[in-house]
Formats: sequence, C-alpha cells, structure tokens
Amino acid sequence: MPLDHAFRLSSILLAATGCASLTLAIALPPWLLVLAAGAFATALLRVPHAGNSSGILQHLRLSALTWNIFLLLAFAGFWVDLLLISQELLPAGIHFLVLLLVNKLSNLDQRRDFLHLYAISLIALLASAALTTQIWYAPFFFVYLVIGVWTLLLYHLLQEQEEGAEGQHNFTTAAQPALPLPRLTFRFFWTTNAMAAGAFSLTLLFFFLIPRVGVGFFQNNHGESLRTTGFSEQVDLGVIGPVKQDPSIVMRVELPDHTGNEAKREPLYLRGVAYNRYDGKSWSNSLPHRRILTELPEGTFTLRTPGTKPSASARQLRQEILLEPLDTAVLFGAPFPSSVKGNFLSVQSDLMGSLHLPYPLHTRSQYTVYSSPTSLSAGEKKTAALIYPDFILQQYLQVPVVSTQISELAREVTQPATSVAQAVALLHTHLLTHYRYNLDVPSLQSAHPLEDFLLTRKTGYCEHYATAMVVMLRTIGIPARLVTGFLATEWNEFGGYYTVRQRDAHAWVEVYFPQSGWITMDPTPPAPGATGPTWWQSANSAMDSIRLKWDRLFVHYSAHDQFTVVQGIRESGEAVRTKLSETMNAVSAQGAAILDRMVKTFTPSGMPHAAIYLLLAIGAAYGAMIFLRRSRQGTAQLGTFSSEQQAVITLYTTMLHCCEERGIAKPASTTPREFLYQVRERWAEAWPAADALTQLYTRVRFGLAPLTAEDLATAEVQLRHLRTLERSTNALQQASR
Repeated sequence: MPLDHAFRLSSILLAATGCASLTLAIALPPWLLVLAAGAFATALLRVPHAGNSSGILQHLRLSALTWNIFLLLAFAGFWVDLLLISQELLPAGIHFLVLLLVNKLSNLDQRRDFLHLYAISLIALLASAALTTQIWYAPFFFVYLVIGVWTLLLYHLLQEQEEGAEGQHNFTTAAQPALPLPRLTFRFFWTTNAMAAGAFSLTLLFFFLIPRVGVGFFQNNHGESLRTTGFSEQVDLGVIGPVKQDPSIVMRVELPDHTGNEAKREPLYLRGVAYNRYDGKSWSNSLPHRRILTELPEGTFTLRTPGTKPSASARQLRQEILLEPLDTAVLFGAPFPSSVKGNFLSVQSDLMGSLHLPYPLHTRSQYTVYSSPTSLSAGEKKTAALIYPDFILQQYLQVPVVSTQISELAREVTQPATSVAQAVALLHTHLLTHYRYNLDVPSLQSAHPLEDFLLTRKTGYCEHYATAMVVMLRTIGIPARLVTGFLATEWNEFGGYYTVRQRDAHAWVEVYFPQSGWITMDPTPPAPGATGPTWWQSANSAMDSIRLKWDRLFVHYSAHDQFTVVQGIRESGEAVRTKLSETMNAVSAQGAAILDRMVKTFTPSGMPHAAIYLLLAIGAAYGAMIFLRRSRQGTAQLGTFSSEQQAVITLYTTMLHCCEERGIAKPASTTPREFLYQVRERWAEAWPAADALTQLYTRVRFGLAPLTAEDLATAEVQLRHLRTLERSTNALQQASR
C-alpha cells in the first residue's frame, strides 16, 4: 500500500475509533449518526484517489465557503441544543463535536487538517471515558493507542518524504540519484506494534502510579437506579413475588477469608430491613428512629444491635460488597453486622440493626461488612420456658386480628414440643413439608392473604412463609420478626464471589432467645425445577468476573489501593532483602570456615597463617587486574570500524571541513540530515554533492553496506566539486573586497 494511502486510512480509523467509543457511551440522535457514517464512508472511498483530481468524488466535493457556512450553522445549533433541546452542556458539546468531525472528514487536504482530526478524535475518546465505566472502553482505548502510534509514525514519514522530494526537485543534478521512498515492510509493522505495546504498558504504569483525585468533573452521577421492592418503611404482603423473575444484578459479594468450597456450603443471607408490625396485609417498622453510627477509625462505622449476642466461638464473617445503584438507601450484609467500612459520609442504624445511608447512591458503591453470626446455645435448646425482657415482649408479640384457626394450627403443630426451641423447630418443619412454593399467587387481591395461604391455598412464596411463621410463633408467645433482604445462591466459580440478582430478593424470620439473641430461620422451601448451570450461564459468569476485575482495578482504584500496593511492595522488598542478607551471611561464614580449614591444612609448619592470607589477597588482586584489562581490550575491539567505514568517515570529515571553510559548522548535536538542511539553506550550490556524500556515509557506516570502487570514485568527484565551489567562492569574496 502506498505511504499516503496508508496514512489517510490510519487517520480515518483513528477518528472512527474515537467516534465509536463516544457513540456507545451516549445516545446520539439518529440523524447525527447517519451524517457521521456518511462522512466516514466518503472519506474511505477517497483514500484510493488521494491526490487525484479526476475522480467523481472530487467533483462532488463542496467548496470551502459551503463548509464554513456549515460550521456557522453547527455553532448556532450548539446554542439551540444547549438552551432548548438538551439543556445540558455535555450532550450539546458532544453533538457539536461530532459535527466538527464530519467537517474535518470532508476536508482532509492539508497537514493541519489531519492534526485537527486527531485532536477531535482524542476529545471524543476522553468524553466517552467521562461518560462510562463499562469494560467495553478498554478495547477501544487499546485500539486507539495502537492506531495512534501508527498514524503519528506515518505522519512523520510522509512529512520527511515530502520535504526530501521538495529539496530534490529544487536541486537535482545528474550525479544525484532519486531519494528512496519509504516502504511498509514487515519489520516496520512489528516494530510499530512493539512501540504501541510499550506505550500501552507505560500508560498502565502511569495509571497505577499517578495520585488518585476522585471522580471526574464530567462523570455521570445521575444514572437510573435499579428499582427494588421490600425495603421501604412499609411492605405489602406479596410485593416481592413480581421481582422473582428479574435477573438484574443487584450486588456481588466476596468472602475474602473463605475458600470457594467453604463459601458454597450454604446460601448466604444478606440482611436488609426488619419489620415488627403486621396489620393483616402489610408489614411496617414501629421503631423507625435511626442513630448515626460512630466512625472510628476513619471510614469504619461500628454498631451494636439490640438483642444481638454473637457467639464467642464464631469468627467474624468479612464480606466485600460491590453494590449497584439502587433506589433504596439500605446497606446489605450478613446477619448480624458489627461494623461497616466504606467511603460514606455517614451510616445510620435503627433499633432492629438495619443499616441505612442518608440518601440512595446513584453510582456503584463498594464497602466491607463485618458480621458476627449468632447460634442457639445448648442450654436454651432444652429450656421449656423462657423469660423475655419487657422491650422484646412489647415490640415482637403483636398479632393482628386473624382467624382462630391459625392459633389452633400453631398450638396443634407445637403440642409435642418439650422446649421453646423444639416448638420453633416444629413450626419450621411444618411449613417446609406441608406447603408448596409457587410464585403465581394473587395475594394482593385477597382480603385475608395469610388465612388463604395457611388454610386454603397452601402455596405461596417467601413472604407468605415468613409471615406465617412469625404470626404463628407470636400466637404461642414466642417473639419473632420478619426480615427482608437477599438470599445469595449463585456462586461465580471464575471470580470467587456470589452474584446477587433481583430475583434473589427474599424474606425470612428472626426468632428471639434471651441468652442467644436473634436466631435466623428460613421456613421457605426451595423452588422446584432448579437446574445446574449451562454453558451460557458459565460464559456469563466468566464475563461478569472480568467486569468485576475491571471495576476493582480501574473504575474504583483509589489512593487507598495505591497505598496498599506500595506497602505490599515495600514489605516484600524488606523480606527479600532480609532473606538475601541471611543467605549471604551464611554463605560467607561457610566460605570463611572452608578457607580457614584449607589454610591450616596446606600451610607448612612454622609459617604464619597471616602470610598465606596475604599471598591469597595479592593473587586475587592480580587476577582482577588481568580480567579488567582484557575486558577493556574486548570493548575497544568491538568499538573499532572496518576499513570501509574508516574510509567513508574520512570522506565525510573532509566534506565537513569544506563546509566549515564556507562558514557552515556542524554541531555535535545535529544529525547528518539536519545538517543537510543547513547546507541547502546557506550554500545551495553545494547541496547535491553534500547530499550524495551524506547518503553514502550513513549507508556504509550505520547501514553496514559495502563500499564499492564506483562509490568511492563518485565520492572523490563530489569532494573535488566541493573544493572547486569553495575556491571559487573564496575568490569572489576576495575580488569583491
């Protein structure tokens, strides 16, 4: 492919990459997309006809005045868009930017037009970076970087070719051969790609090393949040059912202190909101007062949930949670949170241990929850009667007006029990075994949804089971409450975390025991028809894992992460340094012991050991001196030139001497080609001869080309021509004086 065609094609592809990333980041008007696509198609069709004025595309080109009018109209449209249509600076500016791109694609005539095109494409790429945090931006950035390196190299080569061709056209002689045209060889191809890979590596290095400054000014923080149900102050019975088919991802949860097999042993309950009042159709929280948690140390909020008594033998469960933007201010965590760590201004907690932010977040948030699990004590498993605090009795024994059949059913099921814990277990087992799980339940249309579930229909989903168990427990005097949250069951094998979706919304029960605290129980049977993961689900899991790594390493990479990496490197370096020092000390001690034994063994009787050590030191110094001398000789041999190179260096030095006599000296920092430009500007008559000698010099000395007798004879002719020009110039100067 000709150099000019390759250059134009790479320039258009560079602009297309920036425009494509911008198109994916923001919804552009259809007419603007059609206009941009037409401009790119026309520019690509003109590539084979670059410099040819006889094509049909050249006749269809508009005049410069027409495009200037187009720019004025686009600028006026920008203000109309800003004030009346978009009413935001960023969308209006992007629309205007695309119109500028269309204008430049239609007028790629001069070198400055290409520079303008590069600037517009770079702005488009930066704008798309400010508008998205998705992983698709990574390949676009990499492709833009590779094409950018290609384009800049081709731009430089083409500029060098045009400058050389211009000089050759003005100063061509019979002895001056035509300048060789650059060719796009395989070596050039791989060298350019290697430069692009190096640039990408440096970009990654700078990204991880530069200080973090927070969210960018143009970051879109007002995206649409995912709508959730079941986490408001009042929840109607049956609201969770409609979302049980929604596969939208709500959060991802890692358990850093657990291996994959440990984490998959049982589902993970992620507690959201607890409710204590039921009016027969909906649940509500009669303890809405929230207190601001103490932040100590910075970023870590500690809470103490009333009635929670963590087991002394159980270790805390650490969860790393990446929460998607939701329309609720609730923070989720495994029962029962003892502290939460995140980049939050404040965290609030109510009297039932629910965590809340002051307002919902409209961007992804990452935080860590430390939970202290509870378990039923051995003593309370056998206790026939329990004494509850007054506060618990007041808040968690309320029962609405329900059918007496529900109370009779509760007493009938728990009649064989000899302890409170056994009564709870009997109710739990009864709901699991005598009822069926079904999402197709019209509970909102029923006047008595709980009675319909327990006595008539005997089918429902998590809310029905949890409500039934709480009400039945309360009718026999056992405090309990309903909790809504998520039940994480989808384990991502590739990333080692739980993927929590909308359909994982769940409701369960917390039962109170005076010594053990709140105990989690789930009376909902598993949904029927569960199947193993398919290849498509496995592929989605792998892609989701990649997206999570992208979010962790790039989107949410913070100053704290930088500090952690630096601290880890420092600790690793200190450990390696200590280990190396210990090894060297051990080796030196062992070597000294061996040397001492050898000296004692081979030293003649009567000779002091110090003399032997002195002789060994002198021998080592002499050997080092010989080694250094031979190294310098080898280096000197490598630095010598061949006879052909020495001959061409002598010719080039003679040429420089002639130029110095003319008043044109070559500084050491000037390249041979740059010196040629000075000769052409200040001594035009000598330029052809100097150019021929310079090409011969660079070809033989640096290119290791052979120096033929013909080349040597031609060089002698050029030198004689230079001396003749020098003498004639000096004679003219003396005559003028």
